[in-house]
Amino acid sequence: MIYATMCVGSEWIDRFKKSINEFSKSNELHLLTDDKSDFNDNITLYRYTRDVFSYYEKIKFILDLSKKYEERITYIDSDWISQYNTNLKYDTLSLYTYLSVDISSNKDNELRWVGPFEKKLKNGLLLNQIMINKGGNIPYYIAEALISFPYQKNIDELINDSKILQTFLENHYTTVAKTRSRLNRYKNGIGYAEGWGISALCVKYNIDIKEVTEWRKKTLL
Repeated sequence: MIYATMCVGSEWIDRFKKSINEFSKSNELHLLTDDKSDFNDNITLYRYTRDVFSYYEKIKFILDLSKKYEERITYIDSDWISQYNTNLKYDTLSLYTYLSVDISSNKDNELRWVGPFEKKLKNGLLLNQIMINKGGNIPYYIAEALISFPYQKNIDELINDSKILQTFLENHYTTVAKTRSRLNRYKNGIGYAEGWGISALCVKYNIDIKEVTEWRKKTLL
């Protein structure tokens, strides 16, 4: 299994370099970072070069690795990586996430995730960016901290569409954008709510979504 994570900024690196290095001792790990000096030699390192931090870069990283290695890429946020259960088994076709939120109606769980702008996104605005006004609704939101993405033969098409979605979402989710208050903690960067991008791609390309509930490794009490 190829694993991936992203760790950018001195504060984040100081907090999670130990767990990243520890994880890499027994797993193939690819890391996107702006400072390579603190990480083990057995980690495959990629330089983060943008002047602004974008949450959407994790989606780009997943897709780029998928194209390069032509196999499943399992991305885990660096603050979760020490908890991840590497014994999980995945099929060859499905995208796995720790949480897929049903936003197909105005149910209680949707209200936390969907504000006025997000309602436009799910009701055609986002899919129209990549389907030339043939887009439909997005029925779910894929949470982004854990994404295991299956290799797709049409990966080049997914990457091209993702570039369009990245530009669109980064222009709307900025450090000064007016959003729901629950998104304020992410405004140290742009492109947050990146789960909209991977959700739209899964809808367009009919990628099956499955939740993995036991993603945390078991520990002895």
